[in-house]
Amino acid sequence: MKRVIVLLLLALIVITASACQNIEKVEPEEGRVIDGQEVIAKVNDEFILKSDYDREVANVKSVLEANGMDFSTAEGKKILREVKEKVLESMINDRLILWQAREHDISLDDEEFNEAIKQLEKYHGGKDALETYLKQQGYDRKTFEAQVREQLIINKFKEKLTADVKVTEEEVKKYYDENKEMFELPSPEIRASHILVDTEEEAREILSKIRGGADFEELAKMYSKDPGTKDLGGDLGFFAKGKMVPEFEEAAFALNPGEVSDVVKTEYGYHVIKVTGRRSSLSFEDAKEDIRNNLENAKKDKEFAKHIEEWEKQSKIEKYL
Repeated sequence: MKRVIVLLLLALIVITASACQNIEKVEPEEGRVIDGQEVIAKVNDEFILKSDYDREVANVKSVLEANGMDFSTAEGKKILREVKEKVLESMINDRLILWQAREHDISLDDEEFNEAIKQLEKYHGGKDALETYLKQQGYDRKTFEAQVREQLIINKFKEKLTADVKVTEEEVKKYYDENKEMFELPSPEIRASHILVDTEEEAREILSKIRGGADFEELAKMYSKDPGTKDLGGDLGFFAKGKMVPEFEEAAFALNPGEVSDVVKTEYGYHVIKVTGRRSSLSFEDAKEDIRNNLENAKKDKEFAKHIEEWEKQSKIEKYL
């Protein structure tokens, strides 16, 4: 679900470039009034409203300006023109995809839609926070929910058409071997486990058991007060300096893999820490799932783009930009 949420959020502000081979550029002005509506494009018999297009352009422009883009310069004006073209291409492609989705009977049930809205509200900090965000972006709730529904259908259709696209283990390993510099970490990381208790006396009793040969993970499951790591045998995963409170960090980074600390006091209580690993780059095992997902998504995008190109050839598209 997390990946879907990320796709939904990006769909509201991010432009995607794809070739439109069958577009008739009707006139240089932006927009045209047809049947009393101001439209920016026509895809077969369906209009794309200029108000929707203007809002999407404004959202993308706002993001770019927040990252330092100055649209008042000659270069900025050129980039803005490209932004407008890519936004419109993206909106046209969405119309083509939704048209085909209807032809293939791709639908969305209420449960899928309601779960997506629930996750978006959670992401923004609640229903009221989402409402505030929508107002800032120029959306009313009805328009926003319509776009969410459409994007879910687009994602569902894409998944169906690209379900057979896979990446082999050899492709993943090849990418890792050819791009190892990408997996170097900005600073060394350690992997550590801990047992957290309320009193120094409890911590010293546990430390005594560890030094007597007791299993650290089992003791963590029995005694640790940290609900996030207790069932994992105290495992905190890998982390760099600056991620933990100073007392904990100082003690942990002083250890070599396999070593156990003395009792460490922090604002959370008393800890016994064991370092289980150290790294300066991601191993193939650590990185392979992310690589696989990225390569697979790229393959799916390429395969889906082929379908869009075919749909463009079958369509009559007019662009008033």
